[in-house]
Order: sequence, then C-alpha cells, then structure tokens
Amino acid sequence: MSNTTSGTHPDDSALTTDDRIIHATLTLISEHGLGAVTMSRVADVADVARQTLYNHYGDIDSIVAAAIDRHNRESMDLLTAALQVAETPTEKIEQVVRHFVMVGAHTHDTMDFGSGLSPDVRASLDSYDEAVEGHIRSILEDGQESGEFRADLQREIDTVLTRSLLNGISELAGDAPDRAAQIATAGTRTILAALR
Repeated sequence: MSNTTSGTHPDDSALTTDDRIIHATLTLISEHGLGAVTMSRVADVADVARQTLYNHYGDIDSIVAAAIDRHNRESMDLLTAALQVAETPTEKIEQVVRHFVMVGAHTHDTMDFGSGLSPDVRASLDSYDEAVEGHIRSILEDGQESGEFRADLQREIDTVLTRSLLNGISELAGDAPDRAAQIATAGTRTILAALR
C-alpha cells in the first residue's frame, strides 16, 4: 500500500478507475484511519469526478468493503506464494513472520478499525483471519508431525497464540518500519522458541 496522499500512483496510466478508487481508499485508511474515508476525499485522492465515484460505488461502505476485500486477497496471495517456496515448517514460520512484518511496515497505521465496520467489511476481515489461521494451523501440524515443533502443542490454542504474536509483530513493524529486518529476526526467534 502506498503512503502517498496525492491522487497519483507511480503508473496511473496503467490503472483502471476502479483501481484508482481502491488505491485511494486504502491510502486514506492507512494514513488517516477509517474516519477519513469520505466520498469527496476518495474522489480527490483517486483524481476522479464524484459522479464517476458514485457510478462505481453507491456509498462509502461499499468502497471500504471492496478495498478491504482486495487488500486481503492480495495479501493472502503473497502469503501463499511465500509459503510455497518454504520447505520446512521452520522456514514457513519465517515466511509468515516476514509477511506480517512487510504488511505492518507498508501500512504503518495498520487497519485495526475497531467499531464502525459494516457486516460486509467484518465478514471480509473474518474470512482473511480464518485463512491466515488455517495456514498457521497447517504449519503447526506439519511441524509436530516432522518433530520440528513440540509434541504437546494444542493446535487450536497455539494457532490463536501464534496469530496474536504475529499481530504484535506487524504492529511493531508499522510503528518502526525502518527496523523491519530486526523485527522479523526477533519475531521469528520468539515464535520458534515457543513452538520448539
């Protein structure tokens, strides 16, 4: 996600109107929070007419839902690709930590909205959480079966605990993106110490 507040993107000519709207929405959320997302601000940042914006989305809720859904799909695609190159459960944990650090470092003010989300946006976030936790659960299972991880892990509990650690790592990377590499190393060490 870009951290620019202008309506431009490095290659605006290659972006569709919908891409520009989504990018503008994510930029506003990342930099200023959910409360900053209004139809007029999205139109300004996306550099589209308000009528064009209304032709694509009927209200701000539908824009936010589409933006979060796209962000989550792209994030999950990146995580899945990273896991495919890792061979062992330990390497997969390293990839998951790097992914969460990268997401945190690039979104700075992470998308922890709290209240004010529509059921559609909450459902999108829940779906993403379930997919992430599915990856973690699978890694833990593989780690136990290979003997890399502790035999006494309780997969359901340890999946949630691992996810909580990853959320903390991502938040830390958002607060200190210039220390992303150090955070990834320390985060990997901490999680693996808990699992081995």
